[in-house]
Amino acid sequence: MKKSKPKSPARGHSEDHLGEAREYWWNDDFLDLLAHRLDLSNCHQLADIGCGKGLMSFRLAPFLAEGAEVYGIDREARYIKAAQQRVKREKTDNKVSFQFAEGDALTLPFEDDSMDLTMCQTLLIHVRDPQAVIAEMKRVTRPGGLVVAFEPNNLAPHLMFDRYIETDYSVEEVLEMVEVRLRCEKGKKRLGEGFSSLGDVLPDLFLKAGLEDQQVWMSDKAMPIIPPYETREMRVRVAQLIEWIENGEGGFGYEENLRYYLAGGGRKDDFASYWYRVSLYKLSMLQKLKSQQFISAGGSVMYIVTGRVT
Repeated sequence: MKKSKPKSPARGHSEDHLGEAREYWWNDDFLDLLAHRLDLSNCHQLADIGCGKGLMSFRLAPFLAEGAEVYGIDREARYIKAAQQRVKREKTDNKVSFQFAEGDALTLPFEDDSMDLTMCQTLLIHVRDPQAVIAEMKRVTRPGGLVVAFEPNNLAPHLMFDRYIETDYSVEEVLEMVEVRLRCEKGKKRLGEGFSSLGDVLPDLFLKAGLEDQQVWMSDKAMPIIPPYETREMRVRVAQLIEWIENGEGGFGYEENLRYYLAGGGRKDDFASYWYRVSLYKLSMLQKLKSQQFISAGGSVMYIVTGRVT
């Protein structure tokens, strides 16, 4: 791996999205299927771009070829340190080796045509120029190798319901919420901080990058919260939501939402009425979570898109 001087980001990916709850993003049997589809047993060199704490690298490592090498790149030093510490605890029967280093997705520290598979997970939704990142991922992938992106549509869950009573909704309030979320998405993009529902357009970006033989799949993972929260996974998710609400994190923060909304062409007075209802909902949700009364099917939309380098 070539040395690369990491660039200082203007704004890092939120720490609150990289906790224990992320360990439950994928069903084990789905990863078995994905490993077969990606032919991971014949993958000897894998690069994980924007790897965070390396969670996806560690989840896929057991499926790789004997003695495979995994390289993780992230611009956040604290995430790389966490990944390096985990390497000391990770043992795989197939003797996979791991290297994690700071680096920039636009200037990857790898030679041309050096990777069998280059992947990213929830990276492209945070970058100004996803097309340039995909081009760089393609550069380091050998002919015949795969570029793989795991990216969501984060707008869709805003139109999902948690309880039957919510199906008696106010059309006007739903339309107002949709307008706010669309303006926040537009504002985030205008500020150069990415587009949170990029998963929908990955095939278009891959096509423009010259990647061929595209495959598009969707994760089968839901993230339900159903009383009395008996599983470790549900309890972790509940604890995460409580922390987010109490600390204004995970998309629940006033300042960040307002900043995106204004950048998206919204007016502060209009946002105030919307946020008043959000605040009431947050308070109700917090009370229900703490009393084990909150329920949600936990629907989400996560795409897996692959393209082959020729």
